[in-house]
Amino acid sequence: MLLCLSALGRLFYLQILRGSAYQETASNQQKFEDVVLPERGSIYLKNSEKSIPIALTSTWYNIWASPKDIPLEEKEIIAGKLSELLEIDKEVILERINKENDPYEPIKDKVKKDIVLNLKELNFKGVHWKAFQDRYYPLDGLASRIIGFVSKTISSDGSRSGQYGLEGFYDKELKGELGYVAGVRKALGSLVLPLSHVTKARNGDDVYLTIDYNIQLTLEKELKLALDKYSAEGASGIVMDPKTGAILAMANLPNFDPNKYNEVKNASQFLNTNTQLVFEPGSIFKPITMAVALDINVITPDLKYYDTGEVTVDGFTIRNSTLQAWGEQTMTQVLERSLNTGVIFALRRIPQGVWREYLDNFGFSEKTGISLSGEAKGDIRNLKSGVEVDWLTSSFGQGISVTPMAITTAIAAIANGGELIRPYIVEKVVDSSSAEDVLVLENKKEVRRRVIKKTTSEAVTKMLVNVVENGSGRYAKIPGYSVAGKTGTAQVAGPNGGYSEKTIHTFIGYSPAYDPAFVMLLRLDTPQGARFSESTTGP
Repeated sequence: MLLCLSALGRLFYLQILRGSAYQETASNQQKFEDVVLPERGSIYLKNSEKSIPIALTSTWYNIWASPKDIPLEEKEIIAGKLSELLEIDKEVILERINKENDPYEPIKDKVKKDIVLNLKELNFKGVHWKAFQDRYYPLDGLASRIIGFVSKTISSDGSRSGQYGLEGFYDKELKGELGYVAGVRKALGSLVLPLSHVTKARNGDDVYLTIDYNIQLTLEKELKLALDKYSAEGASGIVMDPKTGAILAMANLPNFDPNKYNEVKNASQFLNTNTQLVFEPGSIFKPITMAVALDINVITPDLKYYDTGEVTVDGFTIRNSTLQAWGEQTMTQVLERSLNTGVIFALRRIPQGVWREYLDNFGFSEKTGISLSGEAKGDIRNLKSGVEVDWLTSSFGQGISVTPMAITTAIAAIANGGELIRPYIVEKVVDSSSAEDVLVLENKKEVRRRVIKKTTSEAVTKMLVNVVENGSGRYAKIPGYSVAGKTGTAQVAGPNGGYSEKTIHTFIGYSPAYDPAFVMLLRLDTPQGARFSESTTGP
Protein backbone atom coordinates (compact mmCIF):
# COMPACT_ATOMS: atom_id res chain seq x y z
CA MET A 1 0.00 0.00 0.00
CA LEU A 2 2.89 2.37 0.87
CA LEU A 3 4.56 1.58 -2.48
CA CYS A 4 1.27 2.17 -4.34
CA LEU A 5 0.65 5.45 -2.50
CA SER A 6 4.21 6.58 -3.29
CA ALA A 7 3.71 5.76 -6.96
CA LEU A 8 0.35 7.57 -7.04
CA GLY A 9 1.89 10.60 -5.33
CA ARG A 10 4.68 10.66 -7.84
CA LEU A 11 2.22 10.38 -10.73
CA PHE A 12 0.13 13.21 -9.25
CA TYR A 13 3.24 15.38 -9.07
CA LEU A 14 4.32 14.57 -12.63
CA GLN A 15 0.91 14.65 -14.34
CA ILE A 16 -1.00 17.28 -12.36
CA LEU A 17 1.47 19.62 -10.70
CA ARG A 18 4.19 19.44 -13.42
CA GLY A 19 2.05 18.17 -16.29
CA SER A 20 1.93 21.32 -18.38
CA ALA A 21 5.72 21.79 -18.17
CA TYR A 22 6.40 18.22 -19.31
CA GLN A 23 3.81 18.52 -22.07
CA GLU A 24 5.62 21.61 -23.40
CA THR A 25 8.99 19.86 -23.23
CA ALA A 26 7.64 16.83 -25.05
CA SER A 27 6.01 19.03 -27.68
CA ASN A 28 9.28 20.88 -28.29
CA GLN A 29 11.09 17.55 -28.70
CA GLN A 30 8.53 16.21 -31.13
CA LYS A 31 7.96 19.33 -33.23
CA PHE A 32 10.07 19.69 -36.36
CA GLU A 33 10.65 23.01 -38.16
CA ASP A 34 13.16 23.76 -40.89
CA VAL A 35 13.91 26.26 -43.65
CA VAL A 36 13.82 25.16 -47.31
CA LEU A 37 16.33 27.10 -49.37
CA PRO A 38 15.32 28.16 -52.90
CA GLU A 39 17.59 27.74 -55.89
CA ARG A 40 19.24 31.03 -56.84
CA GLY A 41 18.30 32.34 -60.29
CA SER A 42 20.72 32.21 -63.21
CA ILE A 43 22.29 35.06 -65.21
CA TYR A 44 22.54 34.78 -69.01
CA LEU A 45 24.46 36.56 -71.78
CA LYS A 46 22.94 37.24 -75.17
CA ASN A 47 23.91 35.11 -78.16
CA SER A 48 22.56 34.78 -81.68
CA GLU A 49 21.48 31.15 -81.23
CA LYS A 50 20.64 30.79 -77.53
CA SER A 51 21.35 32.50 -74.23
CA ILE A 52 24.66 31.56 -72.60
CA PRO A 53 24.74 31.11 -68.81
CA ILE A 54 27.39 33.14 -66.97
CA ALA A 55 26.14 32.46 -63.42
CA LEU A 56 24.42 29.23 -62.35
CA THR A 57 23.49 27.37 -59.19
CA SER A 58 24.82 23.84 -59.50
CA THR A 59 24.76 20.73 -57.35
CA TRP A 60 28.20 19.66 -56.10
CA TYR A 61 29.43 16.98 -53.75
CA ASN A 62 31.86 16.86 -50.86
CA ILE A 63 33.77 13.58 -50.69
CA TRP A 64 34.78 12.29 -47.25
CA ALA A 65 35.95 9.03 -45.71
CA SER A 66 35.46 7.17 -42.46
CA PRO A 67 38.90 5.52 -42.03
CA LYS A 68 37.72 3.25 -39.21
CA ASP A 69 35.21 1.63 -41.60
CA ILE A 70 37.68 1.00 -44.44
CA PRO A 71 39.12 -2.56 -44.40
CA LEU A 72 42.90 -2.47 -44.00
CA GLU A 73 43.50 -4.70 -47.03
CA GLU A 74 41.46 -2.35 -49.29
CA LYS A 75 43.07 0.97 -48.34
CA GLU A 76 45.79 0.77 -51.01
CA ILE A 77 43.25 0.03 -53.76
CA ILE A 78 40.84 2.74 -52.58
CA ALA A 79 43.61 5.35 -52.35
CA GLY A 80 44.74 4.55 -55.88
CA LYS A 81 41.27 4.83 -57.39
CA LEU A 82 40.42 8.02 -55.46
CA SER A 83 43.72 9.52 -56.60
CA GLU A 84 42.80 8.77 -60.21
CA LEU A 85 39.22 10.08 -59.99
CA LEU A 86 39.81 13.13 -57.80
CA GLU A 87 43.26 14.10 -59.14
CA ILE A 88 44.83 14.04 -55.68
CA ASP A 89 48.21 12.54 -54.86
CA LYS A 90 47.79 8.93 -53.71
CA GLU A 91 50.10 9.38 -50.73
CA VAL A 92 47.98 12.29 -49.46
CA ILE A 93 44.87 10.11 -49.55
CA LEU A 94 46.66 7.19 -47.86
CA GLU A 95 47.80 9.48 -45.08
CA ARG A 96 44.20 10.52 -44.43
CA ILE A 97 42.52 7.11 -44.58
CA ASN A 98 45.22 5.42 -42.45
CA LYS A 99 44.19 7.35 -39.33
CA GLU A 100 42.97 4.69 -36.94
CA ASN A 101 39.53 5.05 -35.32
CA ASP A 102 38.92 8.29 -37.27
CA PRO A 103 35.18 8.56 -38.09
CA TYR A 104 35.51 11.51 -40.48
CA GLU A 105 38.26 12.65 -42.82
CA PRO A 106 37.57 15.15 -45.69
CA ILE A 107 38.98 14.08 -49.04
CA LYS A 108 37.84 16.71 -51.59
CA ASP A 109 35.26 19.50 -51.76
CA LYS A 110 33.14 20.58 -54.71
CA VAL A 111 33.22 17.45 -56.86
CA LYS A 112 31.05 17.04 -59.97
CA LYS A 113 28.18 14.55 -60.17
CA ASP A 114 29.79 12.27 -62.80
CA ILE A 115 32.67 11.52 -60.43
CA VAL A 116 30.23 10.67 -57.65
CA LEU A 117 28.39 8.29 -60.01
CA ASN A 118 31.70 6.51 -60.66
CA LEU A 119 32.33 6.23 -56.94
CA LYS A 120 28.84 4.85 -56.41
CA GLU A 121 29.53 2.05 -58.89
CA LEU A 122 32.79 1.15 -57.10
CA ASN A 123 30.87 0.80 -53.81
CA PHE A 124 33.91 1.35 -51.57
CA LYS A 125 33.32 0.83 -47.84
CA GLY A 126 33.93 3.93 -45.74
CA VAL A 127 33.86 6.38 -48.69
CA HIS A 128 30.94 8.82 -48.55
CA TRP A 129 29.65 11.99 -50.20
CA LYS A 130 27.18 14.75 -49.47
CA ALA A 131 25.40 16.94 -52.00
CA PHE A 132 25.15 20.72 -51.71
CA GLN A 133 24.28 23.65 -53.95
CA ASP A 134 26.77 26.36 -54.80
CA ARG A 135 27.14 29.27 -57.21
CA TYR A 136 29.10 28.43 -60.33
CA TYR A 137 30.49 30.74 -63.01
CA PRO A 138 31.13 28.59 -66.13
CA LEU A 139 32.89 31.37 -68.06
CA ASP A 140 35.40 31.95 -65.24
CA GLY A 141 36.55 35.60 -65.27
CA LEU A 142 34.55 36.86 -68.29
CA ALA A 143 32.66 40.04 -67.33
CA SER A 144 33.43 39.27 -63.68
CA ARG A 145 33.40 42.89 -62.50
CA ILE A 146 29.92 43.28 -63.99
CA ILE A 147 28.56 40.02 -62.60
CA GLY A 148 30.03 40.14 -59.08
CA PHE A 149 29.80 37.00 -56.94
CA VAL A 150 27.82 35.27 -54.19
CA SER A 151 29.41 35.37 -50.76
CA LYS A 152 30.39 32.11 -49.08
CA THR A 153 29.20 33.55 -45.74
CA ILE A 154 25.92 31.94 -44.67
CA SER A 155 23.33 34.18 -43.01
CA SER A 156 21.12 33.22 -40.05
CA ASP A 157 18.39 31.88 -42.37
CA GLY A 158 20.85 29.67 -44.25
CA SER A 159 20.99 31.79 -47.42
CA ARG A 160 23.90 33.64 -49.00
CA SER A 161 23.95 37.11 -50.52
CA GLY A 162 25.22 38.51 -53.81
CA GLN A 163 28.09 40.97 -53.66
CA TYR A 164 29.04 43.65 -56.21
CA GLY A 165 27.78 43.93 -59.78
CA LEU A 166 24.55 42.30 -60.85
CA GLU A 167 24.70 39.64 -58.12
CA GLY A 168 24.52 42.47 -55.61
CA PHE A 169 22.05 44.76 -57.40
CA TYR A 170 19.57 41.98 -58.21
CA ASP A 171 20.22 39.94 -55.07
CA LYS A 172 16.59 40.00 -53.93
CA GLU A 173 15.25 38.83 -57.30
CA LEU A 174 17.97 36.19 -57.77
CA LYS A 175 17.72 34.86 -54.23
CA GLY A 176 14.03 33.90 -54.37
CA GLU A 177 11.92 33.25 -51.26
CA LEU A 178 12.57 30.79 -48.45
CA GLY A 179 10.24 27.87 -47.86
CA TYR A 180 9.32 26.32 -44.51
CA VAL A 181 8.41 22.83 -43.40
CA ALA A 182 6.97 21.78 -40.03
CA GLY A 183 5.84 18.43 -38.61
CA VAL A 184 6.22 15.93 -35.78
CA ARG A 185 9.05 13.49 -35.12
CA LYS A 186 8.58 9.95 -33.82
CA ALA A 187 10.53 8.78 -30.79
CA LEU A 188 13.43 7.54 -32.95
CA GLY A 189 13.58 10.74 -34.99
CA SER A 190 11.70 9.84 -38.19
CA LEU A 191 8.99 12.24 -39.40
CA VAL A 192 5.28 11.66 -39.06
CA LEU A 193 3.73 12.12 -42.50
CA PRO A 194 1.93 14.05 -43.82
CA LEU A 195 3.72 17.11 -42.48
CA SER A 196 1.54 19.58 -40.62
CA HIS A 197 2.79 22.66 -42.50
CA VAL A 198 4.66 23.14 -45.79
CA THR A 199 5.46 26.42 -47.57
CA LYS A 200 7.26 25.75 -50.83
CA ALA A 201 10.39 27.74 -51.57
CA ARG A 202 10.14 30.04 -54.59
CA ASN A 203 13.24 29.79 -56.75
CA GLY A 204 15.01 32.99 -57.71
CA ASP A 205 14.31 34.85 -60.95
CA ASP A 206 16.56 34.47 -63.99
CA VAL A 207 18.30 37.61 -65.28
CA TYR A 208 18.93 38.00 -69.03
CA LEU A 209 21.53 40.59 -70.02
CA THR A 210 21.87 42.79 -73.09
CA ILE A 211 25.58 41.89 -73.21
CA ASP A 212 26.48 40.02 -76.37
CA TYR A 213 28.75 37.06 -75.61
CA ASN A 214 30.86 37.47 -78.77
CA ILE A 215 31.33 41.23 -78.41
CA GLN A 216 32.23 40.81 -74.72
CA LEU A 217 34.74 38.08 -75.55
CA THR A 218 36.36 40.18 -78.29
CA LEU A 219 36.45 43.34 -76.18
CA GLU A 220 38.21 41.57 -73.31
CA LYS A 221 40.65 39.88 -75.68
CA GLU A 222 41.66 43.18 -77.34
CA LEU A 223 41.90 45.00 -74.00
CA LYS A 224 44.16 42.24 -72.65
CA LEU A 225 46.47 42.61 -75.67
CA ALA A 226 46.68 46.38 -75.12
CA LEU A 227 47.12 45.98 -71.35
CA ASP A 228 50.12 43.70 -71.90
CA LYS A 229 51.57 45.64 -74.83
CA TYR A 230 51.68 48.94 -72.93
CA SER A 231 52.18 47.53 -69.40
CA ALA A 232 49.14 49.54 -68.31
CA GLU A 233 47.78 49.50 -64.77
CA GLY A 234 44.29 48.77 -66.05
CA ALA A 235 42.13 48.60 -69.17
CA SER A 236 38.40 49.03 -69.58
CA GLY A 237 35.76 49.51 -72.24
CA ILE A 238 32.07 50.00 -72.90
CA VAL A 239 30.13 49.14 -76.06
CA MET A 240 26.57 50.49 -76.18
CA ASP A 241 23.73 50.77 -78.67
CA PRO A 242 23.31 54.58 -78.86
CA LYS A 243 19.75 54.30 -80.15
CA THR A 244 18.38 52.18 -77.28
CA GLY A 245 20.89 52.41 -74.44
CA ALA A 246 21.45 48.63 -74.36
CA ILE A 247 24.97 47.72 -73.18
CA LEU A 248 26.49 45.29 -75.68
CA ALA A 249 29.74 44.76 -73.75
CA MET A 250 31.48 46.15 -70.68
CA ALA A 251 34.88 45.11 -69.40
CA ASN A 252 37.44 45.92 -66.71
CA LEU A 253 40.92 44.40 -66.60
CA PRO A 254 42.52 42.88 -64.69
CA ASN A 255 39.42 40.85 -63.84
CA PHE A 256 39.02 37.97 -61.36
CA ASP A 257 37.51 34.48 -61.22
CA PRO A 258 34.26 34.73 -59.20
CA ASN A 259 34.54 30.99 -58.48
CA LYS A 260 37.67 31.86 -56.47
CA TYR A 261 36.86 35.41 -55.38
CA ASN A 262 38.32 34.76 -51.92
CA GLU A 263 41.78 34.51 -53.51
CA VAL A 264 41.64 38.18 -54.56
CA LYS A 265 43.92 40.17 -52.23
CA ASN A 266 42.77 43.69 -53.11
CA ALA A 267 39.01 44.35 -52.91
CA SER A 268 39.36 47.22 -55.42
CA GLN A 269 39.60 44.48 -58.08
CA PHE A 270 35.90 43.81 -57.52
CA LEU A 271 34.92 47.37 -58.50
CA ASN A 272 33.50 48.19 -61.92
CA THR A 273 35.57 51.23 -62.88
CA ASN A 274 33.13 52.04 -65.69
CA THR A 275 30.36 52.90 -63.23
CA GLN A 276 31.82 53.09 -59.71
CA LEU A 277 34.83 55.40 -60.16
CA VAL A 278 35.16 58.85 -61.73
CA PHE A 279 38.04 60.28 -63.75
CA GLU A 280 38.95 63.48 -65.56
CA PRO A 281 38.05 62.59 -69.17
CA GLY A 282 40.46 64.90 -71.00
CA SER A 283 40.06 65.54 -74.71
CA ILE A 284 37.19 63.08 -75.32
CA PHE A 285 35.17 65.85 -73.64
CA LYS A 286 35.88 68.33 -76.45
CA PRO A 287 32.95 67.15 -78.63
CA ILE A 288 30.64 68.14 -75.76
CA THR A 289 32.07 71.67 -75.76
CA MET A 290 31.65 71.95 -79.52
CA ALA A 291 28.11 70.53 -79.34
CA VAL A 292 27.02 73.17 -76.80
CA ALA A 293 28.60 76.04 -78.74
CA LEU A 294 27.01 74.84 -81.99
CA ASP A 295 23.64 74.28 -80.32
CA ILE A 296 23.38 77.92 -79.17
CA ASN A 297 24.74 79.17 -82.52
CA VAL A 298 27.88 80.91 -81.23
CA ILE A 299 30.19 78.97 -83.58
CA THR A 300 30.04 77.03 -86.86
CA PRO A 301 32.29 74.12 -87.92
CA ASP A 302 34.08 76.49 -90.32
CA LEU A 303 34.52 79.40 -87.88
CA LYS A 304 38.21 80.38 -87.72
CA TYR A 305 40.40 81.55 -84.86
CA TYR A 306 44.15 82.15 -84.59
CA ASP A 307 46.05 79.61 -82.50
CA THR A 308 49.11 80.97 -80.70
CA GLY A 309 49.64 77.66 -78.90
CA GLU A 310 48.73 78.95 -75.45
CA VAL A 311 46.22 80.93 -73.38
CA THR A 312 47.14 82.80 -70.18
CA VAL A 313 44.55 83.47 -67.49
CA ASP A 314 44.99 84.55 -63.85
CA GLY A 315 48.71 83.79 -64.02
CA PHE A 316 48.14 80.28 -65.44
CA THR A 317 49.29 79.35 -68.93
CA ILE A 318 47.26 76.68 -70.72
CA ARG A 319 48.99 75.12 -73.72
CA ASN A 320 48.14 72.66 -76.46
CA SER A 321 49.17 69.11 -75.63
CA THR A 322 51.85 69.09 -78.37
CA LEU A 323 53.09 72.56 -77.29
CA GLN A 324 52.68 73.70 -80.91
CA ALA A 325 51.03 76.81 -82.36
CA TRP A 326 49.00 76.14 -85.51
CA GLY A 327 48.01 79.65 -86.64
CA GLU A 328 44.62 80.05 -88.31
CA GLN A 329 42.35 77.05 -87.64
CA THR A 330 38.66 76.17 -88.06
CA MET A 331 36.57 74.61 -85.29
CA THR A 332 36.68 71.32 -87.20
CA GLN A 333 40.47 71.47 -87.22
CA VAL A 334 40.39 72.16 -83.47
CA LEU A 335 38.90 68.70 -82.99
CA GLU A 336 41.14 67.11 -85.62
CA ARG A 337 44.29 68.38 -83.87
CA SER A 338 42.75 68.32 -80.37
CA LEU A 339 43.69 71.94 -79.65
CA ASN A 340 43.07 73.09 -76.09
CA THR A 341 43.22 76.73 -77.14
CA GLY A 342 40.51 76.12 -79.75
CA VAL A 343 37.92 74.68 -77.33
CA ILE A 344 38.72 77.53 -74.91
CA PHE A 345 37.92 79.93 -77.77
CA ALA A 346 34.58 78.16 -78.25
CA LEU A 347 33.81 78.01 -74.53
CA ARG A 348 34.40 81.74 -74.03
CA ARG A 349 31.46 82.34 -76.38
CA ILE A 350 29.16 80.31 -74.10
CA PRO A 351 27.70 82.09 -71.02
CA GLN A 352 28.88 80.31 -67.86
CA GLY A 353 25.33 79.67 -66.63
CA VAL A 354 24.38 78.15 -69.99
CA TRP A 355 27.49 75.94 -69.92
CA ARG A 356 26.61 74.57 -66.47
CA GLU A 357 23.00 73.99 -67.54
CA TYR A 358 24.09 72.00 -70.61
CA LEU A 359 26.49 69.85 -68.59
CA ASP A 360 23.67 69.12 -66.12
CA ASN A 361 21.41 68.20 -69.03
CA PHE A 362 24.08 65.87 -70.44
CA GLY A 363 23.93 64.06 -67.09
CA PHE A 364 27.39 64.81 -65.72
CA SER A 365 26.15 65.76 -62.24
CA GLU A 366 23.87 62.73 -61.77
CA LYS A 367 23.89 58.95 -62.01
CA THR A 368 23.02 57.39 -65.35
CA GLY A 369 20.55 54.99 -63.69
CA ILE A 370 22.17 51.78 -64.93
CA SER A 371 21.21 48.81 -62.75
CA LEU A 372 24.63 48.02 -61.29
CA SER A 373 25.72 48.21 -57.65
CA GLY A 374 27.33 51.35 -56.31
CA GLU A 375 27.08 53.65 -59.32
CA ALA A 376 28.91 56.93 -58.78
CA LYS A 377 27.98 60.33 -60.19
CA GLY A 378 30.19 62.99 -61.72
CA ASP A 379 31.61 66.07 -60.03
CA ILE A 380 31.36 69.38 -61.88
CA ARG A 381 31.34 71.62 -58.78
CA ASN A 382 34.46 73.44 -60.01
CA LEU A 383 32.24 75.25 -62.50
CA LYS A 384 30.60 77.07 -59.59
CA SER A 385 33.91 78.18 -58.04
CA GLY A 386 33.97 81.48 -59.94
CA VAL A 387 37.61 80.85 -60.86
CA GLU A 388 38.03 81.46 -64.59
CA VAL A 389 40.79 78.89 -65.07
CA ASP A 390 38.48 76.15 -63.70
CA TRP A 391 35.83 77.15 -66.20
CA LEU A 392 38.28 77.18 -69.13
CA THR A 393 39.96 73.83 -68.36
CA SER A 394 36.55 72.15 -68.23
CA SER A 395 36.32 72.74 -72.00
CA PHE A 396 38.90 69.99 -72.54
CA GLY A 397 37.80 67.70 -69.71
CA GLN A 398 40.20 68.66 -66.91
CA GLY A 399 39.12 69.85 -63.46
CA ILE A 400 35.80 67.98 -63.73
CA SER A 401 35.16 64.30 -63.09
CA VAL A 402 32.75 61.88 -64.75
CA THR A 403 32.23 58.14 -64.88
CA PRO A 404 33.10 56.33 -68.13
CA MET A 405 29.43 55.31 -68.32
CA ALA A 406 28.31 58.95 -68.14
CA ILE A 407 30.63 60.19 -70.91
CA THR A 408 29.64 57.22 -73.10
CA THR A 409 25.96 58.07 -72.62
CA ALA A 410 26.63 61.73 -73.40
CA ILE A 411 28.49 60.93 -76.63
CA ALA A 412 25.65 58.51 -77.49
CA ALA A 413 23.33 61.53 -77.38
CA ILE A 414 25.47 63.19 -80.06
CA ALA A 415 25.43 59.95 -82.06
CA ASN A 416 21.67 59.31 -81.92
CA GLY A 417 20.42 62.77 -82.89
CA GLY A 418 20.45 64.55 -79.52
CA GLU A 419 18.57 62.36 -77.02
CA LEU A 420 20.05 61.43 -73.63
CA ILE A 421 18.99 57.83 -72.99
CA ARG A 422 19.20 55.70 -69.87
CA PRO A 423 21.74 52.91 -70.33
CA TYR A 424 20.58 49.43 -69.34
CA ILE A 425 22.40 46.12 -69.02
CA VAL A 426 19.48 43.85 -68.10
CA GLU A 427 17.08 43.04 -70.92
CA LYS A 428 14.57 41.15 -68.80
CA VAL A 429 14.03 39.35 -65.50
CA VAL A 430 12.02 36.12 -65.72
CA ASP A 431 10.18 34.22 -62.98
CA SER A 432 11.85 30.81 -63.29
CA SER A 433 9.56 29.14 -60.72
CA SER A 434 6.48 29.30 -62.95
CA ALA A 435 5.59 26.67 -65.56
CA GLU A 436 5.92 29.29 -68.30
CA ASP A 437 8.45 32.12 -68.35
CA VAL A 438 6.68 35.10 -66.78
CA LEU A 439 8.29 38.51 -67.18
CA VAL A 440 9.06 40.21 -63.88
CA LEU A 441 10.89 43.12 -65.51
CA GLU A 442 11.63 44.21 -69.07
CA ASN A 443 13.87 47.11 -70.04
CA LYS A 444 13.43 49.06 -73.24
CA LYS A 445 14.61 52.37 -74.65
CA GLU A 446 14.02 55.21 -72.18
CA VAL A 447 14.67 58.78 -73.29
CA ARG A 448 15.53 60.99 -70.33
CA ARG A 449 15.52 64.27 -72.24
CA ARG A 450 16.68 65.98 -75.40
CA VAL A 451 20.02 67.71 -74.87
CA ILE A 452 20.90 69.11 -78.32
CA LYS A 453 19.14 69.68 -81.63
CA LYS A 454 19.30 67.04 -84.35
CA THR A 455 21.11 69.47 -86.64
CA THR A 456 23.76 69.98 -83.94
CA SER A 457 24.19 66.22 -83.67
CA GLU A 458 24.73 65.97 -87.44
CA ALA A 459 27.27 68.81 -87.45
CA VAL A 460 29.35 67.37 -84.57
CA THR A 461 29.24 63.90 -86.17
CA LYS A 462 30.67 65.32 -89.39
CA MET A 463 33.44 67.03 -87.39
CA LEU A 464 34.25 63.76 -85.58
CA VAL A 465 34.40 61.87 -88.87
CA ASN A 466 37.07 64.37 -89.95
CA VAL A 467 39.00 63.60 -86.73
CA VAL A 468 39.24 59.95 -87.84
CA GLU A 469 39.80 60.70 -91.51
CA ASN A 470 42.33 63.53 -91.15
CA GLY A 471 43.26 63.98 -87.50
CA SER A 472 44.40 62.33 -84.27
CA GLY A 473 41.90 59.48 -84.66
CA ARG A 474 43.31 58.26 -87.97
CA TYR A 475 44.41 54.90 -86.53
CA ALA A 476 40.76 54.09 -85.81
CA LYS A 477 39.77 54.01 -89.47
CA ILE A 478 37.81 50.94 -90.60
CA PRO A 479 37.89 50.29 -94.37
CA GLY A 480 34.40 50.52 -95.84
CA TYR A 481 32.87 52.21 -92.77
CA SER A 482 32.49 55.79 -91.60
CA VAL A 483 33.80 56.23 -88.08
CA ALA A 484 33.25 59.27 -85.84
CA GLY A 485 35.65 59.47 -82.93
CA LYS A 486 37.85 61.43 -80.58
CA THR A 487 41.08 60.61 -78.74
CA GLY A 488 41.85 61.67 -75.20
CA THR A 489 45.03 61.82 -73.12
CA ALA A 490 44.11 63.08 -69.66
CA GLN A 491 46.45 63.91 -66.83
CA VAL A 492 45.71 62.20 -63.50
CA ALA A 493 45.28 64.41 -60.46
CA GLY A 494 48.00 63.98 -57.82
CA PRO A 495 47.31 63.18 -54.15
CA ASN A 496 48.45 66.62 -52.95
CA GLY A 497 46.91 68.84 -55.62
CA GLY A 498 48.10 69.49 -59.15
CA TYR A 499 48.72 66.67 -61.62
CA SER A 500 50.98 63.65 -61.52
CA GLU A 501 53.04 62.11 -64.32
CA LYS A 502 50.34 59.46 -64.86
CA THR A 503 47.94 59.68 -67.79
CA ILE A 504 44.75 57.98 -68.90
CA HIS A 505 44.46 57.20 -72.62
CA THR A 506 40.95 57.02 -74.07
CA PHE A 507 39.17 56.78 -77.38
CA ILE A 508 35.45 57.28 -77.84
CA GLY A 509 33.64 56.86 -81.13
CA TYR A 510 30.70 55.42 -83.01
CA SER A 511 30.07 53.69 -86.32
CA PRO A 512 28.65 53.73 -88.92
CA ALA A 513 28.87 57.43 -88.17
CA TYR A 514 25.58 58.56 -89.74
CA ASP A 515 23.51 55.56 -88.61
CA PRO A 516 25.42 54.17 -85.62
CA ALA A 517 25.06 50.58 -84.45
CA PHE A 518 27.36 51.14 -81.49
CA VAL A 519 29.21 53.76 -79.48
CA MET A 520 32.40 52.57 -77.80
CA LEU A 521 34.71 53.93 -75.12
CA LEU A 522 38.15 52.41 -74.59
CA ARG A 523 40.49 53.31 -71.76
CA LEU A 524 44.06 52.45 -70.71
CA ASP A 525 45.33 53.54 -67.30
CA THR A 526 48.95 54.73 -67.24
CA PRO A 527 50.20 52.99 -70.40
CA GLN A 528 53.96 52.89 -70.87
CA GLY A 529 55.97 53.67 -74.00
CA ALA A 530 53.40 55.90 -75.72
CA ARG A 531 52.72 59.57 -75.07
CA PHE A 532 49.31 60.01 -76.70
CA SER A 533 46.18 57.88 -77.03
CA GLU A 534 46.08 58.11 -80.81
CA SER A 535 48.75 55.39 -80.91
CA THR A 536 47.32 53.22 -78.09
CA THR A 537 43.53 53.20 -77.83
CA GLY A 538 42.99 54.50 -81.39
CA PRO A 539 44.21 51.33 -83.12
